Amino acid sequence: MDTKNPACSSRQTGTSRTSAIYLRLVAIGLAGIAALTLSPSVYAQVVTGEVTDAKKTITFEGAIVSIEGMRVTARTNESGRFRLSNVPAGQHTLIVSYVGTPDTRISINVPESGLAMGEVVIGARTDTELEEVIVVGQSAAVAGALNQERSADNLVSVLDTDAMGQFPDQNVAEALRRLTGVSVENDQGEGRYVVIRGMDPDLNATSINGVRATAAEPRRALQLDIIPSDVLDGLEVNKTLTPDMDGDAIGGSINVRTLSAFRRKGAYIKARAEGSYNEYREEWSPKVSFAGSNIFEMDGDRRFGIAGAISYNDRSLQVDNNEADDWSEADNGADFMEEFEPRMYLVDRERIGGALNFDLDISASTTLHLYTLYSDFKDTEVRYATTYKLDGLDEGTVSNTSADYGEAELERTTKDRDQSADNLSISLGSETQLENWLIAANVGYSAASELTANEVESAWVAEFETDDGIIAAGQPVLSVNRANNQIPLIQSGYTASLNDASLFELDGMESKYEKNDDDQLTLQLDATRATEFGELKFGVKSRIREKTAQDNRGVFSGDGSLFLSDALDADGASAYGFPNTLNPVPNLASVRSIFASGTGLEFEAVDSEIDSNVGDFTYDEDVLAAYGMGKWDTDRLTIIAGVRVEWTDVDNRGNEVELIEEGEIVDGVPLAEDTVFITPVRQTDSYSDVLPSINLRFNFSEDLIGRASLHRAVVRPGVEFVAFRVAIEDNEAELGNPDLKPYRAWNADASISWYPTELSVLSGGIFYKEIEDFVFVQTLDDYAWQDRVFDEAVIAQNGDDATVFGVELTYQQHFGFLGAPFDGFLVAFNYTYVDSDADTGERKINLPKQSENIGSFLIGYDKYGLDLRLAIKYRDKYLDELVEPGLDRFTDEHLQWDFTAKYRFSENWLLYAEFANLGDEPEYYYAGKTSRMYQYDEFGTTSVVGIQYNFQ
Repeated sequence: MDTKNPACSSRQTGTSRTSAIYLRLVAIGLAGIAALTLSPSVYAQVVTGEVTDAKKTITFEGAIVSIEGMRVTARTNESGRFRLSNVPAGQHTLIVSYVGTPDTRISINVPESGLAMGEVVIGARTDTELEEVIVVGQSAAVAGALNQERSADNLVSVLDTDAMGQFPDQNVAEALRRLTGVSVENDQGEGRYVVIRGMDPDLNATSINGVRATAAEPRRALQLDIIPSDVLDGLEVNKTLTPDMDGDAIGGSINVRTLSAFRRKGAYIKARAEGSYNEYREEWSPKVSFAGSNIFEMDGDRRFGIAGAISYNDRSLQVDNNEADDWSEADNGADFMEEFEPRMYLVDRERIGGALNFDLDISASTTLHLYTLYSDFKDTEVRYATTYKLDGLDEGTVSNTSADYGEAELERTTKDRDQSADNLSISLGSETQLENWLIAANVGYSAASELTANEVESAWVAEFETDDGIIAAGQPVLSVNRANNQIPLIQSGYTASLNDASLFELDGMESKYEKNDDDQLTLQLDATRATEFGELKFGVKSRIREKTAQDNRGVFSGDGSLFLSDALDADGASAYGFPNTLNPVPNLASVRSIFASGTGLEFEAVDSEIDSNVGDFTYDEDVLAAYGMGKWDTDRLTIIAGVRVEWTDVDNRGNEVELIEEGEIVDGVPLAEDTVFITPVRQTDSYSDVLPSINLRFNFSEDLIGRASLHRAVVRPGVEFVAFRVAIEDNEAELGNPDLKPYRAWNADASISWYPTELSVLSGGIFYKEIEDFVFVQTLDDYAWQDRVFDEAVIAQNGDDATVFGVELTYQQHFGFLGAPFDGFLVAFNYTYVDSDADTGERKINLPKQSENIGSFLIGYDKYGLDLRLAIKYRDKYLDELVEPGLDRFTDEHLQWDFTAKYRFSENWLLYAEFANLGDEPEYYYAGKTSRMYQYDEFGTTSVVGIQYNFQ
């Protein structure tokens, strides 16, 4: 039993108990259905309809539909449909409320058999241009998101397809960073992982069309840069949970939605073609996308909808990089480094994304859907680097800006690889309305893989020392000038010798084949019953997941016969933008030729066998869940309360790799040579969690809404941290820790939102989290493992407790109420403050990945066919990895400016230009304080020009 919270969780280690868990799951599901069956029947009438615009081209999600004078309220779903239960027969007034248009009031007469209203039109006033306001441009983006957020019972942030098109975002991660409290981790200048309220990306749950997504990398967080935003219809982030949601989201729950034909009326087409230019790479990159949908009417009021989207992008960029390590303090208190490595990356990223979705009304009461999303991401990368391993420090020369070194080992390296990652998500589901029951079933499948099949690295080494025949006695080999902390400058009186290709001997090469696979099958059944007070809902869910990693390495050392001059590319890295030269570098074709022939190389069998087995693992995880919840509605108050139970079964398999040296005794016999022994290891684990929650929504008035929530969550440790694995690169290792415990947390939220005018909102909220057994990553230097010492090792450990407190503020305002031309302006601002306190058992820290301040601001103008938007996004520094006090790795603050300009020159056509990272904002990582650089990257500004066609 978990001693920290025995009422809410229990833990058991041993053989798998999957069959017993299934029996309990079925029993709870049957008990829930029995409770529904025995609940009193409700005979009042039902009113249904579909909210659409006057042109009948689109439907509206998030509209609030109610009966005047009654506590009967419904929210339109993603297809714009609503269902009001328990409406007495007779004359009533139906009210449809949608931000961006005045309330629509319709007199209805409900017969004893109920009323099917069909299309309910809003925004049809003739005295204004409201119809256009809620259909196109920035106003549509604001209205669509505001209505979904306003009508939700829990706290949710939304981006619809119009909002995503307002920014120069390449992928899902970059689109999500526009939301309140959301920031991203970047990779090569592009957003990759999403951070919600300062929580590590692995603490988020990500779904695609409601189906939990798998991750191509050996971790839980989905690489959101592999999904292009052009194939999507919307994004939503749930910051508070209800019992019918997966309980493993301490940060938040992200849902990625693809196109559905039923979210529109009739035919829809959107096509884009563009070219982007990276100022550092000085190349144009193409991008094209197409999306379309249509609905086909069938006999018996049935409908069949088909929607599809495809996107292709081939982007070229260059990254100029500096890295440093092994920081120390001289006797005079000044800092100095013992390793410095300037690098240049040439990156080509090809993204292909596609969605094909089907909706079918089988009858008036039953719908089916089949939603699919596929993305393929190819990342071709070339890296040139020169590593300066520094020694022989002259203490008398050390200052905060410079130091002289009498010894230096220079290593010129290349890395040349192709990597592909793909993700597939399939959702097959149905909904059936039976009297007051709604039965929903879903079968989901998600698969992700990442393959690195053709990577070759090379290293060429030369050593220099004072008085070695090249460097004169009493003279330093080189000096490091740190007047600019981010871009140190190597200075030497012997530059020609340091760059003499004939002095650099081939030290070794390494090949790499790595494959990660992640497959998950999801089965879900939900039953909802309308009652006189609201509704009851029960459900069961099973997630069966297998994640595997395979790693094969070939390690070769040089035999002393080849030098850099034998494979020379004198100007191969001349595009490097920082003042230190990377030339001369090896010719990549020559490197691969040497590797293929084996000339000048000796195969290192022991190192190859170790490196090829330590990273292999298979991680099976089954999560079985059951929940029950009730929703209680009054005129102003909505309460959703219930409990979710999740059982987790883990089967963790890997290898224990041990090197035993020549002469050691094994089974009574001395070994004739160094030998690697590989022993399969396995650990099984089972535990359960009880996750209660309550969400309150109170309407102080039609325009003032308050929310509060308290819920329990559990997040299983990151797979890369808990799986049996030792991933090795450049004598640096990431070690698995199979004894990690899950995170468990209580989460409390309170917020209030005011909608003072059409298309505006002012909201504020606070949140608090208490996290048990939080996981932190420790980076250790000179770490001994088996009979090997790694230069650096990364291993995850459980801390004690952590607390998080935060404040969120949001303001959006469209100035449509002003006279022309000022009625085209839009402003938006959001700000999040987060403070955390975590105890590792040895010291107090902030939670890793947690920025104290996160904010964004935008100003836009949309009128006369012109659509302009300037967006600014800021996040504060955060702790990236623990090393030791004073040397922890931090990611510095980041401020990015983006600008978009569009001109609609006809009803269907528009031209646009986008400028991402206008200020050429770098990424900077430092060791404890900003003067000690770990890593510094510059990416340049990317400019885009394109044309778009819309029809609906």
